[in-house]
Formats: sequence, structure tokens, C-alpha cells
Amino acid sequence: MMRRNRFILTLSALAASAALVACGEEPPPVVTAPPPPPKPTAPPPPPVTPIADLMAKYDIDQRVNLPEDQAPKTDVERIAVLKFYDAFARGNAEGLKEMLSSADQAELTRIVDSGAFKSSTESITRIDVRCGNQDSDRCALAVFHVGEDFEPQLWTYSAGSTSTEFDSVASPPDIMNKLSGDDHIAAWYAIVKAELAKADEPDVVLEIPQKDFTKIETASSEGGGDGAPTGPVGPSSPGGAPGKRAPGAPIKAPKPPGFGQQ
Repeated sequence: MMRRNRFILTLSALAASAALVACGEEPPPVVTAPPPPPKPTAPPPPPVTPIADLMAKYDIDQRVNLPEDQAPKTDVERIAVLKFYDAFARGNAEGLKEMLSSADQAELTRIVDSGAFKSSTESITRIDVRCGNQDSDRCALAVFHVGEDFEPQLWTYSAGSTSTEFDSVASPPDIMNKLSGDDHIAAWYAIVKAELAKADEPDVVLEIPQKDFTKIETASSEGGGDGAPTGPVGPSSPGGAPGKRAPGAPIKAPKPPGFGQQ
């Protein structure tokens, strides 16, 4: 009987809901959780200006050759590198000095005073530049065509909107003929590390001669252990150690005093 009553109550509730819908009243809306907010995405890198456009805008000397695929990835760095090598091409020592580290400024002053800067920059016919990163450094490698010769130089640099600084990397002797592979900047770093490691090695490796005393010790132990010397025989005591009389040898009479008497 109780089960039947429950069934009647359920039918009554359904009938009431149907009556409400029929009268134009809608059922309460179903509440759902809002969707999660979209994940933030990193903004795309700013577009870079082509090298040709930057050279025209900043009047860069045409002898500076920086290929698009070898150029830095930001305009700030591209402009810094182009202006740096433009100063070399034009022999602009004052403009170049503003972009150098303090140590390289002193070296520039020295070669300007000697006249070497003017004579070498006047003979530049082309500057081939390529940029990259190595050991967390931003690098710019240039090969200067000076007459019929090639002069490579590698620099690390930092470039910002307000300041730029280039710092020279050590140039081992005959570095141009040692560079190989597709990444000359990485090859340069490897050569410098090898040269530094070689410089830490001693100039002369001392080889201490070794002597085997096993036979001497064996001969001494086989001599009976009577305490008789087994070393070389001295000229003053035949058959014994220097300064000692051999066992059983006659005792010589002492010599009279004086250096000239026998």
C-alpha cells in the first residue's frame, strides 16, 4: 500500500510540472560552472627590420656586409653591429671609441697615436660580418679584407636602447687558417680554450731517472750479514770501503809529517 502511495505522489508531481509548463511558466534554469579563463600566451617577438633597410636608414657604409640569416634577432642589436663596423670602414676612431670597453679604448688610443689605425682602415675593401651566441655571449665575428690580406676579429657585445659596448676576444696566432666547420664563432672559442689549456702546461717536463736497487739489496742480504761493506772499493783501501781497511789486510806504517815527503 505504501509503494502505491509513492507512485501516486510521483504522478501528481509530474502532473503539476506539466500544468506549469502548459500555463507558460518555464522550469528553473540549470546552473553550470563557468569555463576556465584562457591561458595567457607569450606575445610574438617584435618584427625585425631588414638589414638593407637599416643600412639605408642609418647610412651604413656599403663595404659592411651583414647577411640577413647571420644578423641578430632584434633591431637594437642589428643597429649596434652595423654602426660598429661602419666606424671601422670609415676610419671613425671617435665614434668607435664610444662603443668599446675601457680596455679596448686604451688599445685604440695607442694604435691611433701610432698611425696604425689610419693606415689599416684606409685599406679596407670589405667587412664580412656574422653574428651568433656562444657560452651566453652575444658575438660578432668580422673578416676584414685589407688589400689582399684577411684580418679576422671576434667581439662580444651588449646592446641596449641607451648604451652599447663591444669587447674584443683574444686572437690566437694564425687563427684564420684554423677556423673550420659551419660555426666559426664556436670554432674560435674552442681554439682559445685549447690555447689557454696549453699555456697552463709546464714548459719542460722533468724526467727523473729511476734506479732499481733490488739487486743491490739482494746481494747485501746474501753476504752473510757480517757487516762487511758491499759498496765500491775505495782507492785507499783495496778490498774495502773508502777509508777502511779490508779484514785481514796488514796495517801500513804511518807516513811522516809533511806534504812533500813520501
